[in-house]
Amino acid sequence: MIKQTRYALRILLKYKLYTGISLMGLGIAISAIWFITNFVKNSYQYDAFHENSDRIYRLTMEVTAGGSTDHYATTGKPLGSLMSKEYTGIGAYAKMVFRNPVVKINRNVFKEDGFFNINPETLDVFSFDFIRGNKMTCFSAPNSIVLSKSLAKKYFNALDILGKQIMVDGDQYTVSGVFDDWPANSHLNLNALLSLQDDNTNYEAQDWFDLEQYNYVLLDPGNDQSDLNSKLEQLTNQHLNPILEGAGIDVTLHSQPLNALYFTPALIDDVPKGNPVYVNALIFAGILVLLIAGLNYINLSLTQSTQRSKEILLKKILGVSRRQLLIQSGLESFVMTLLVLLISAILIFAFDKAYFDYTGFTSINITDNWLLLLSIFLITFFFGLLGTSYSGTYLSFSSKLLNREGGTVRIFKKGLLGFQFAIASVILIVTLTMNRQIDFMKNKDLGFSKDQVLIVNLPDDEESKNSRIQFREQIRDFASIRNASLIGGGALPGEDNGKEIFEVMINGNKTERIYNLYRIDENYAEVLNIEFASGRNFQSNRISDQNDAVIINESLAKSLNWQNPLGKKIWCYNKQREVIGVVKNFHNKSLHNIIEPIVFMLDTNYSTNLLVKGQSSDADIIRATWEGLFPNIPFSLTYFDQFIDNMYAKEQQLVHLLSFFSIVSLVLCCMGLFAVFSLYILQKTKEISIRKVLGANVINLLKSVTRSYLLIALIAIGIAIPIASFLLSGWLDGFSYKIQMTATMFILPACVVLILSFITIAYHLRKVLNVNPADSLTQE
Repeated sequence: MIKQTRYALRILLKYKLYTGISLMGLGIAISAIWFITNFVKNSYQYDAFHENSDRIYRLTMEVTAGGSTDHYATTGKPLGSLMSKEYTGIGAYAKMVFRNPVVKINRNVFKEDGFFNINPETLDVFSFDFIRGNKMTCFSAPNSIVLSKSLAKKYFNALDILGKQIMVDGDQYTVSGVFDDWPANSHLNLNALLSLQDDNTNYEAQDWFDLEQYNYVLLDPGNDQSDLNSKLEQLTNQHLNPILEGAGIDVTLHSQPLNALYFTPALIDDVPKGNPVYVNALIFAGILVLLIAGLNYINLSLTQSTQRSKEILLKKILGVSRRQLLIQSGLESFVMTLLVLLISAILIFAFDKAYFDYTGFTSINITDNWLLLLSIFLITFFFGLLGTSYSGTYLSFSSKLLNREGGTVRIFKKGLLGFQFAIASVILIVTLTMNRQIDFMKNKDLGFSKDQVLIVNLPDDEESKNSRIQFREQIRDFASIRNASLIGGGALPGEDNGKEIFEVMINGNKTERIYNLYRIDENYAEVLNIEFASGRNFQSNRISDQNDAVIINESLAKSLNWQNPLGKKIWCYNKQREVIGVVKNFHNKSLHNIIEPIVFMLDTNYSTNLLVKGQSSDADIIRATWEGLFPNIPFSLTYFDQFIDNMYAKEQQLVHLLSFFSIVSLVLCCMGLFAVFSLYILQKTKEISIRKVLGANVINLLKSVTRSYLLIALIAIGIAIPIASFLLSGWLDGFSYKIQMTATMFILPACVVLILSFITIAYHLRKVLNVNPADSLTQE
């Protein structure tokens, strides 16, 4: 066996170029599959680390008014406690109120996220691994806080911190526990838990619409989602419908399984979501790259087999048995498999850190991936067997004393090469088109200016409210600042925002409608360069503009068929307001969505951000002004153009990954063509030399040698275009505003494939044309 193994290695080393191409191609493909499979597995196992994940459901609230329906990920205050108290089958419920607080540790100040006020039962619903403290008693005292392991190390650089004091939004809390960090594949980014005491049983009607909390329930064993949904319907009939009777509002409560939450469509105020289309696209791209690499190996092995036919047949003449030939073939495949796995392991270890930085997951975990490792070994070995089957199986069963590559083998090899190029062409066309759609979204006229606009997050504590206007005015006083505007939550285009119920007159009757509400100041339109279609802007010195006026967008006017909206009445919070202006439509959400109706109010009492029209160099003077007014609150500034680009982060991430796979697939195809054509030219050297002696010029030689291979590339492109067109049309349908597919989207990738193919072929042909015919014709 050792002797045969050494022989297998000698055979591989004899064909160094082709062995190296096969090894690198399969090694790259296998490592890519490893990373993709790890990412896909973690994506489809979101929240699976919770012990009872299959029995946990999130409750959501769907509100319909005036023909408009909004579905919220958050629910009202009474829901969780009422479900737990009045209905059987509910083991525990979790009420979680998200916070984005300012934290003080001695003199250090932090602006944090991932803080939640929770009821104690939350610890029974979800799985927490307490490193310090006891989850049964950690909230027995008021103003208790439990920190994650990473946050404890950040604040105190230690874990033995029970009893330590920290300030959260001006309130003092005592650390009562430390829990191990949740994995990256959790739908909640949870850093700290604060006690939430909510024993109120006398809820008012408005409490049902105080949508600030996520509610989860843990079902008892034996109960399922249909039982839960029937309980939710029963609760709606008993508690909500009597309150809403005659109000023109319909509320439906829903449940969502925790283990399916990551891939469900995003609701209002929802957590970050994944897109199964993009994950499946990665699977598809990975399989295609593996196919290309595997077909490369098979094609190269078949080509080498024609060179080894005399060797195999000579062994048969010398008495080597068919069994020995088959064993030798399998051993060569096994050695090749081990070498491929070695190269793959080196690549995985080398790029694991980059993979972790990109995804948050680690890929080096053999214990959880043993099945994947076994599958990869079998797949690689299978490719090896297919590659050596011609020399090891077909030739060993052949009775011919002389064997040449037949027409069937040649057609099969060219078919494999064409299939590889078709796959690569599909990936390239899809990638380039997706890049064009992303560029279109980034560069499309959105109806407002995102350039040279800075976003400053304002403090949300009561003490700082009175200083917000002063902060705006001090910023506006700087010569380099053109303007500044205070806006409320949701008034930033692209930001998720809550909606309000309005009343409008339709056919003489008051009818309820749900619209986006933007709380702004008089500078908003100027800062963002939003144009008015008619009417005027707010004026801060007019009391009536604050109390009795609204501005609407064209979309709202069109939805109500208002030809002349000025002077029309809109009721909000039972107060009549008059339309004084209409702004031209601008994209208030991403280009996935249509432009929605918007109502603007002059109101700075709920400001959450300051928009500053200036240069990036103005950040220093803005920070200095901030530190003078809010010395104990961390300063946070972002750029509006970056904020808009982040709206398409998932699409951009997918394009980057597909771009990588496009390059890999094209490189693998060219490597395969390089090696196959190298052997082809080696076989054709004498023929070309004879043609040269007989007077054939370079053009004729070029045509005779390259015609069939360039034809393969053309056929592959012809097959790839309709497949890519079908895939792209489905993806583009997910955008309300999109590019149109044109011929140039397919011509450019076709030219890239043809040019790369020609360059690869021309490299070998140049070497052959430079060979002296006398030298090649005298060689055996």
